[in-house]
Amino acid sequence: MYPSNQSENYFTVRQISEKLKIPKPTLRFWEKELSDLIIPLRTKGGQRRYSSEHLTILEKVKALRNAGRSLSELREILGNGPNLNNDYESRDIEVLSKRIAEVVKDELTNFLKGRKPNL
Repeated sequence: MYPSNQSENYFTVRQISEKLKIPKPTLRFWEKELSDLIIPLRTKGGQRRYSSEHLTILEKVKALRNAGRSLSELREILGNGPNLNNDYESRDIEVLSKRIAEVVKDELTNFLKGRKPNL
């Protein structure tokens, strides 16, 4: 909920739209697609309020989109990728995934040929 007693300035959808020169629907779309990064506060009436931190993030989003970056690239760059709760890099996960797929394929091949599994 929107804190009414804090000294920080909060911005409305219209104010952010004007500051960044983006349409309001674009702002709402980014909020939806980058939901781990952009979580606006809400007034009692449900209206969105963005902090200066949100404004900084949205400025980065705009710059990256203008540079031709996709939403998935934005998620990776800004930290909204898959939440894995560990330190594995995506390339490590890719290598491990391929290795697991190879083991499963070998075991299925052995099974279908009537051989005992190599467990």
